Amino acid sequence: MSDAALRLADALEQQFPTGTAQHYLDGEAAAELRRLHALNAELVEALRCADAMLSGANMDAKAVERKVRAALAKAGEGK
Repeated sequence: MSDAALRLADALEQQFPTGTAQHYLDGEAAAELRRLHALNAELVEALRCADAMLSGANMDAKAVERKVRAALAKAGEGK
């Protein structure tokens, strides 16, 4: 996800007047976009670490494994 997701979240929150049902729903959608944006960043970082390690970088394999598993768990894919 790019920063476009964050801009969309901001736009959703400002689209309808406070107190309306649509404002509430847009706020929920905006919060979910922000959550997914943060999760995406964490997953990309975990993949970069794994890629670097697999490409021969001198990295602590257990630390990389913990990072990958933590990101997957947040995504609902962990063991």
